[in-house]
Amino acid sequence: MDNISMKALDKFFKESSLFSEDRLREKNKLPVLDDEKKEIKKNSICCKRCNNNKYIELRRLQIRRCDEEATIVYYCSNLLKFKMQKKNFKSSEQLVKSINSSNKSSTSRMDYYNRILSSSCSTDMIFQRMISTINFKEVVPLPKNNSMFRFVIKCFNNTNNVILGPLKISSGITLTDLPSLSIPMSHYHLNKNNFVQDNFIHRISENETEPMKKFIERLRFIDSRMQMLISDYIRHIDESSPIYYMLKKNNVTFNQNWIFTGIINKGNNNTEYINIRYFKDSFKGKKKIGTNVYCGDDYLDEMADLLSRDTFCYINGNIYPLIKVNYIIINERIVNNIPMVNFTCKAYFVDINFIPNSIHCSTKRI
Repeated sequence: MDNISMKALDKFFKESSLFSEDRLREKNKLPVLDDEKKEIKKNSICCKRCNNNKYIELRRLQIRRCDEEATIVYYCSNLLKFKMQKKNFKSSEQLVKSINSSNKSSTSRMDYYNRILSSSCSTDMIFQRMISTINFKEVVPLPKNNSMFRFVIKCFNNTNNVILGPLKISSGITLTDLPSLSIPMSHYHLNKNNFVQDNFIHRISENETEPMKKFIERLRFIDSRMQMLISDYIRHIDESSPIYYMLKKNNVTFNQNWIFTGIINKGNNNTEYINIRYFKDSFKGKKKIGTNVYCGDDYLDEMADLLSRDTFCYINGNIYPLIKVNYIIINERIVNNIPMVNFTCKAYFVDINFIPNSIHCSTKRI
């Protein structure tokens, strides 16, 4: 912004059609100058920023972000720079710098985690009961794309989400347990085609701790249960199903012409990855994204802000992978020139909870 001259800025905001309605509205709102100000020489009126009324030119710029109301900025000719009235706005680079420097925690959010884990996976028996009750509540079109559908997943007679997280053997978790129960995860906010990504990934290795090995084993059980439910649904489908004609068009049967993308996926050289997502769209007006971001019990507002944007960033850190399995997304794909239907099981973070002093962020592409 500093490389653009004041004259060029004025010209842009004066002539740009983006702000024509705003300029007209603001012009109509301008108060009539009182008698004293009418005496002041033209282009030398009182600056609303510094209150100087001696030959100070008043400039009015229309600054607007796409997601907020217009902001009027006044400055005068003796100022070399101007600032937006919304002083809390930060660039992505500033957010990254702040996150990397304030990467610590003090208190605990463990009571909430223990409460939801106790009813889903605190013991093998409770986990097996949850697995056995997983089912599809309904199949509905995606809100923003009617050509795609999703199974809504519930368990325990459709009253609960499928919840899973690593646990110490036969006990709950405390704040001091989180480092040993966390996994390193990475997030690339834009792919090579500059589309926003909503997932964090972890590469499975042979060096996982015992609690993590059990967590991964349980993820495989969930993926297997989902595949079985999909196969059964296809086997018994009728014309009342919203996806009946999609499956029929692609010659889908219970054991052919469909593929499953699970929470655990294989990459190159048979390397396996855990794929966990966050909700980019906020459900609450005060939050930047739809998934809470914490470091222990401290809410990371700047990290949430960074994840809400459409600019590139790279994030790496140790995260406690507490997940809920909400949906299976259904869409058509061409695989090796064969039309197929793809079913993608999507696991979302309950919270993205980083381990203190583990976060690394950058706006440079790696």
